[in-house]
Amino acid sequence: MTTAIEFTPETLSILNKERHVHPVPLVRRRLQALWLKSRGLPNQKIALLVGTCERTLRDYFQLYQQSGVEGLKNLYFCFG
Repeated sequence: MTTAIEFTPETLSILNKERHVHPVPLVRRRLQALWLKSRGLPNQKIALLVGTCERTLRDYFQLYQQSGVEGLKNLYFCFG
């Protein structure tokens, strides 16, 4: 069973604004996914709209639940 995701009014304001203006496309996609989730859309529809698979979408949600909006903005690259 999936835990419900909570959104404060402040978080919703940040998601609504930065999903359009953040300079990194991946971060915009993450923010857009969470904003759509806050609007009550089902995961399958959100994945289709943001152009990702449902597994990646769940990763975005988990990242948000662990680290908030700032976690969505962090980018980690591994160069081997």
